[in-house]
Amino acid sequence: MKAITIPVLVSLLSFVHCATAAPVAYTSQAAYLQALSDLGMSYVHEGFENDAVWGSNRSTVNGGFNTSSAVTNLGVTWSSNVSGGGVTTSEGPALSGNWAFYSYPHGSYTNPPPGVDCWEPGACGDGFIGTASTGMFYGIGGWIKTNTPYAELGLFLGGYPNNPIDFGETCDGDGENCVSNSLLGTAHAFFGVIDTDGFTQFEFRDLEGKLDEYKLLFADDFYIAASVTAVPVPAAVWLFGSGLVALLGIRRRK
Repeated sequence: MKAITIPVLVSLLSFVHCATAAPVAYTSQAAYLQALSDLGMSYVHEGFENDAVWGSNRSTVNGGFNTSSAVTNLGVTWSSNVSGGGVTTSEGPALSGNWAFYSYPHGSYTNPPPGVDCWEPGACGDGFIGTASTGMFYGIGGWIKTNTPYAELGLFLGGYPNNPIDFGETCDGDGENCVSNSLLGTAHAFFGVIDTDGFTQFEFRDLEGKLDEYKLLFADDFYIAASVTAVPVPAAVWLFGSGLVALLGIRRRK
């Protein structure tokens, strides 16, 4: 049997490097969690209830707004998508438990970055960023709502406007009267994404608000899969890697 040549081996290694999967969007928590399970990925739940972490960032009618520039918990550093803004929690928009999460101030309408036009939808939109405190994210999903309907939610892997996630639309039986699945009302809606290639940052941002019509976002109950939650390499990659090991062990026979 002939030994495998270096060019063939390089080609195989290149195939492994380039065989990437596109992100998959979810608007069902059940489907998202099932997909994580099918991939063998574990996850953590962030409900913003841990007083040891979030207790100094509680905003109430009597206590006023209490914010931090960033809060790190369960492998995620949460921050505002506004330079100089903060993050906080309050009771009103909670889905479960007592507290929900949001950025304050909401968007950069009153203090836009240089050159930004807040009359352009999305340019100054309310939102928040999650950054991996170590390792990589493989899945992020949570519940979002607005109290200023309707808002158009955007999710970006990295930061706005890069790598947007398409949540599709729902149409009637004739394929008409379509409504974007990312359109937000006053009820909580689930939005998630899984990317087995991994990513280190995500941003949720309203894409509807303008200077004369602010849109506000609130969030709760996130389910996060990351390398810090011991996410294994998908089985197919392990099998292919095992094949490479076998090929490397081939020797020329006399």
